[in-house]
Amino acid sequence: MKSNYLFAIAMAGVNLAANADEPAVARGQALFQKNMCFTCHGTVGQGGERSAGPRIAPDPWPVEAIKLQLRRPRQDMPRYDEKFVGNQDVDDIRAYLASLPTAPQAKDIPLLSRM
Repeated sequence: MKSNYLFAIAMAGVNLAANADEPAVARGQALFQKNMCFTCHGTVGQGGERSAGPRIAPDPWPVEAIKLQLRRPRQDMPRYDEKFVGNQDVDDIRAYLASLPTAPQAKDIPLLSRM
């Protein structure tokens, strides 16, 4: 059930790209997968299980803060040098993360509101 919900959020985020730069969002989503960001941050930036990585979407940091974290990471995050993840790549990844919608509150989910 959880994976279906996350898939729906991911697809809604891609559809929201109509208001954003669709090619940048599509590239960003592909780069997020290619660079294995999802392994710690989840497939839609929701954060990893057991504190693997923090939530980074749907309200991502400013692009300069993301670049700083990638180039000089804190804690356990691997370093992503500019020659492997260029500045345009970071811009596109951020566009993807920013395109993802905010998840509904539990009270707004019919199944959960009956509990």
